[in-house]
Amino acid sequence: MTYDIGLQLASIPLSTAIPFAVAIGILLSILGSWLVNSVFTPFELEPNNFIGGTKFGFLGEVYAVTLGLAMIGAFDHFTTAQTNAQREAATLASLAQAADTYDIPGQEEDRAQMRRAVQEYARAVVEKEWRVMSYGIADPDVSARLADMNDVFMRVEPMSEAQQSLQQNTVEWVRQINEHRALRLTTVSRSLIALVWAVLISGTLLAIMFPWFFGTVNVVSQTTMSALLTSFLMLHLLMVLQLSYPFIGDASISPTAFLNVMR
Repeated sequence: MTYDIGLQLASIPLSTAIPFAVAIGILLSILGSWLVNSVFTPFELEPNNFIGGTKFGFLGEVYAVTLGLAMIGAFDHFTTAQTNAQREAATLASLAQAADTYDIPGQEEDRAQMRRAVQEYARAVVEKEWRVMSYGIADPDVSARLADMNDVFMRVEPMSEAQQSLQQNTVEWVRQINEHRALRLTTVSRSLIALVWAVLISGTLLAIMFPWFFGTVNVVSQTTMSALLTSFLMLHLLMVLQLSYPFIGDASISPTAFLNVMR
């Protein structure tokens, strides 16, 4: 699965994606069971139960490991993106609080510029970059706001010992914001590689198709169990998909921390 295709699928609302995934699983189970049982009788399929069951058990173990590793990788990808965004917003909040230290008469303009630079950067991230960064795009206006904020905090002249001590921290915080933004932008342009998705999808298809060739007199119960299993697997694939694209979809990371800095 390419990044763009996965991005489009992840953007589908969960209220639509969940029923659709379940419906696809149920439909595949019903159609597959009906097709195979229309060609072969249950007695012709029954010899497959022993050998096929052994192979299906092995397939299930391998698929469970693959799915588990994919889920861990996707969850780590999601939490990394969330942590980078939260650290960036927390460092912005520290810069906003640092501006209050410049309260000596004559520093009113510097203090206002520092606060405005932080708020405008946070606003640009929320209103502009948050919508496009999932496509691997860095908004130029946010880059300009970041440059302005760097300039404001670098050129302000401390006039007290407290301000001189704080300036060392503000310089470091500005550097950290540059770093956190770079990490945030590189995180969104990465996802599970196409090979992992190919193994997951092929494993899911095999897990769906195997029960079709098991023989039983009660075809309805077999189809029902197969439909439940398939729906369960489809929901897991949907969860991996949502975690793989952390800044898009209903389960995406919220810019609430940046909104708090804007206020």
